[in-house]
Amino acid sequence: MTAQPTRLPAPRSEAVVDALRDAILTGRYAPGTRLVEENLAAAFGVSRIPLREALRRLEAEGLVLSSPNRGATVRPLAPKDVVDLYDVRVALESLALDHAARRYADLRETTKARAAQARTAIAKRDLPTLFRLDRDFHADMAAASDNPHLVAALAAQWSQIMRVMHAYFSAGDYPVDTWHDHAAIADAVALGDGDRAVAKLREHLIGSRDRILAGLRANGARP
Repeated sequence: MTAQPTRLPAPRSEAVVDALRDAILTGRYAPGTRLVEENLAAAFGVSRIPLREALRRLEAEGLVLSSPNRGATVRPLAPKDVVDLYDVRVALESLALDHAARRYADLRETTKARAAQARTAIAKRDLPTLFRLDRDFHADMAAASDNPHLVAALAAQWSQIMRVMHAYFSAGDYPVDTWHDHAAIADAVALGDGDRAVAKLREHLIGSRDRILAGLRANGARP
């Protein structure tokens, strides 16, 4: 039985968007699940007006599909979705690292501190914290490019990235080398070695992509 989301204190559209997005990203509403307005309104304790606005917003983010016959559903995940998403991610983050390295952006201490937090989260099997730390590392590297348009383009992908990570990584199989890779990337950027930073990033992201694809195919996902 699907866990019930937390009821909201007020029927505000932004609160409904955040709560429903979280329910999708963390898998409480799995890919392909029908999002019945009446049931969601009761679960979140809101009227249908903010709920419909939330569904429109999440459709724009690529998390929800709407059709005249079936209504709203959580967008399914197929191997092609993952490949396409990671193609975009590798391209944008590579550009960001190249610009950050030209500026000798030094995020080594921040990365070291996050790595320590990640070790604690791994010990506690705290997957949401691990994903937040991972997102913050990559977001800070993008910000170090000093290109707000690039930062915005990457930020627009994070809902999809987090959904994929929540769906196919568990605390038990979180890649143990993640923060070694992050440290290597931060070192290369701080030293102005954009080529090495980008090469390590590509290895890091493609490794994650391939693990996700293996999980999808093992579960019988279609292309």
